[in-house]
Amino acid sequence: MKIFIAVPSRGNPVPAFVESLKHLATDPTWEMDHATVVGDFVPAQRELLARMALDAGSDLLVYLDDDMVLPPEALLELERAAAAPNVGVVGALYYTRDGAKPLAVSRWSSQRTTSGSIPAFDHAPVAVDGVGFGCVAIPTAWLRRLEAPLFSAQIYLEPTARRVRLCNEDYLFCERVRNAGGAVMLHAGVRCGHYDRASQRLQPERWEPSEVTGIERMLVRRSDGSMALVPYDDSFPEADERSERCSVEYLWAGSQPR
Repeated sequence: MKIFIAVPSRGNPVPAFVESLKHLATDPTWEMDHATVVGDFVPAQRELLARMALDAGSDLLVYLDDDMVLPPEALLELERAAAAPNVGVVGALYYTRDGAKPLAVSRWSSQRTTSGSIPAFDHAPVAVDGVGFGCVAIPTAWLRRLEAPLFSAQIYLEPTARRVRLCNEDYLFCERVRNAGGAVMLHAGVRCGHYDRASQRLQPERWEPSEVTGIERMLVRRSDGSMALVPYDDSFPEADERSERCSVEYLWAGSQPR
């Protein structure tokens, strides 16, 4: 088994991430390789890292974002779950940097991104529609099944807030795997902290109990503008959104001087 550890970064890894890497348990039979790609466009960073993993002849690609705090058993558990039949993606459990919600989704479609819900989970792997790629394992056999480029993205525009966010490269990849017949799994037994550089706090501050996470939920906006996770209700009106197609091209540097 050849495992490729891939880290997309802006060049300033969180010290707690670096420290947690030192304590990751591995199987002595594994052959390990690793690379960091620096930049500020995560889909392209993931693209380059995936191509590097394929070129290296790796069996399993593991993305680790440099603001994750990883449990020692993360690699062992993800590799074991990824070895199950038809699994194309298996992700660890972690929450958004503000601690508001787990980064996993069900009922999600690239055509209706507001339709997604938070899947029910305990500690065992469970099938979902998408997982965050902060700590995720992908058998490279599934990379080879997909047409390149492997990663795309959506850009979320908020005119009122005058804010633009790059998003969903992970969920879009998961959707491609599902459309190709693969399973996407959340392994909530692998629990990672997510470090927020702005507040210098690790999220979640405490893990939600099983009686809370054991039901499907959705994120809603209250009348006062705050957000809350509530039991899923299909009759609840979805947020309105519209999409416009734009194109992005990957330009691969050559070896010639011009």
